[in-house]
Amino acid sequence: MNVPPDVAELLSGRPLVGAQEQAFPFLTVDDDGFPHVALLSRAEMELGSDGREILAVIASPGTRDNVLRDGRAAFIAIGGTTAHYAKLVLKRTLEAEGFLCCAFEVTHHKADSLGIPIDPIRFPASTVVAEVERWEVTERLLAQFGQT
Repeated sequence: MNVPPDVAELLSGRPLVGAQEQAFPFLTVDDDGFPHVALLSRAEMELGSDGREILAVIASPGTRDNVLRDGRAAFIAIGGTTAHYAKLVLKRTLEAEGFLCCAFEVTHHKADSLGIPIDPIRFPASTVVAEVERWEVTERLLAQFGQT
């Protein structure tokens, strides 16, 4: 399945320092079968070059372990009046510089709307966040991994 255009648009571009950016809930399942949530941003997720994959660079040890063990994830993105729920299946990985680079296929997408505006989870993108999360590294890894 191709990544739905509305989801692709929400993932496109890089975070801008000084802007309010969306944090995407990224869900996996832990060893005990409970949901585990990490928040990823456009610094850590993007559309694969063929439009059929979502790429993610994951730092969290728990999220990494869950993805590698189960091979499945889901994420939520909000655009306007619509919540987009995407189920993901892991296709390939690469470990580099303390991150797990992942390519996911979207296996199911639901666009859910009542026609009312929905506010996504947002955070203020700052140079401190960019440094702590190593955005320059994640940008390079996403570019390199997207070429493979």
